[in-house]
Amino acid sequence: MVELGRATCDECGGRKVLIVNPKGVWSVCKRCGFMEWEWAPGDSIAYLEYLASRYHLDPHSLLKAVEEAINP
Repeated sequence: MVELGRATCDECGGRKVLIVNPKGVWSVCKRCGFMEWEWAPGDSIAYLEYLASRYHLDPHSLLKAVEEAINP
């Protein structure tokens, strides 16, 4: 499991991060704990670009983390 990026939680205004694991990408708020599925293998790669932008990440670093989680 890899934790990446940062964004503002729409629920409480806290800090959200992306969690990357073999099942996909999730967002989780560090303050309120709200967790949401964002992306799974088979979904559009273009959505990963959106997530990279929203979470202030280099798209290549997110894609690399996803590839490493899916293909350990």
